[in-house]
This record gives sequence, structure tokens and C-alpha cells, in this order.
Amino acid sequence: MLTNKEQQELKEMAASTTLREEFRTLQRNSRTGERSISADDLMRWLNTMAQVCPQPRKSRPFVHYTHAKI
Repeated sequence: MLTNKEQQELKEMAASTTLREEFRTLQRNSRTGERSISADDLMRWLNTMAQVCPQPRKSRPFVHYTHAKI
């Protein structure tokens, strides 16, 4: 069950024409696997993903290998 605040946030997101257009772009681009996309579409997609997943990944500690063979 969603809280009242969450419901309000969803309603605000649904009212956003910009957000709807960004998701349309994501949907359209996901269906065209072999089509090359424009730089503008790529930037829109990257901006949208940054909004959807705003948290940066946690950095992992560097593992120093003392005896690595290739």
C-alpha cells in the first residue's frame, strides 16, 4: 500500500509532460536494438537514468595482486 505522500509523488510524475516524453523515448529506444540513436536521444536517456537511479555506485576497495600471471 502506498502512503499519501507516495501517491502524491506518482500523481505529480504522471502530470509531468517532460517525464512522460522521456519514458516514451526510453520505450521507443528499447524496441530498436539495432538502430543507431542520435546524440540527443542518448543524452535524454542518460539524464532520465540519472533521475531514476540518482545514487552513485559504492566504490569498491582496490585489490592489490602481488602474484598475478597473464
